[in-house]
Amino acid sequence: MKALITGGTGFVGSCLTGRLLDLGWDVTITGRSSKSSYAGRKGFSQIVCDTTIKGDWQTRVADMDVVINLAGKNIFTRWNAGNKLEIKESRFLTTINLVEAMSKGNVRVFLSTSASGFYGDRKDDILTEKSSKGDGFLSDVCMVWENQALKAEANGIRTVLMRFGMILGKEGGALKMMVTPFKLGLGGKLGAGDHWMSWMHIDDLVSAILLLIKHEGARGPINFCSPYAIRNNDFTRAMAHALGRPAFFTIPSWALKGVMGELADALLSSQRMVAGELNSLGHHFSYPEIDMALTHLLG
Repeated sequence: MKALITGGTGFVGSCLTGRLLDLGWDVTITGRSSKSSYAGRKGFSQIVCDTTIKGDWQTRVADMDVVINLAGKNIFTRWNAGNKLEIKESRFLTTINLVEAMSKGNVRVFLSTSASGFYGDRKDDILTEKSSKGDGFLSDVCMVWENQALKAEANGIRTVLMRFGMILGKEGGALKMMVTPFKLGLGGKLGAGDHWMSWMHIDDLVSAILLLIKHEGARGPINFCSPYAIRNNDFTRAMAHALGRPAFFTIPSWALKGVMGELADALLSSQRMVAGELNSLGHHFSYPEIDMALTHLLG
């Protein structure tokens, strides 16, 4: 089997690439960085390019069995007009270019990233894949992003929209950013701490992707999250317990907004996603509970 992964040098892309190579796949990744720890491994190749720009890289897409779209500018930056444009274009243009390239080849499955931000701030609502779009910048980005990806269906390509919650892993993502302040005893809840956080262990994410590649019934939006969302103050306690450190601090919402601007609203948004489709498709979670996940990653 041959797979192309856009954004393959990132946290999720690197983990997924390693797993596919271990299974004997041929894996091609794209990214603007020329560095990959998998260089030289059998079955691995890399295209250093900007996937928001049409180019020769698109000719490689047609030869793939599976395309996994993980490309997108990191949202954890202050949202000024320029950064918001980059956040949008890095997702929209890459997806448009991929769909165009796949129309000329033999790709069977297209898995494209979206995010829990699709739902906006929904307080205590339980969010399934059938829940409506929310409000706000990230929700609008996710809607357009998903709509562009779904155009691949017109070419007979089974398309899955992976709505990522917070992905937890040792090598990157949100957890890597949070560990240092908690180790220093400076960890704490955000705002009132009562907003819901949907999360997923990186190992469960990778195994879910493998399931969705194989399962012919998997298509459309799928929530990528553990079966159990957690409130921010409970997540804070779980982090402190896993690290054996106190977590007495509270970062007031006004302070968060002062430092991060509009991004703070996204960080304080409440998204109580449930893993409805993954459960229906038979995915087995190795780390369904936050304490299990954090003990494995931080213990």
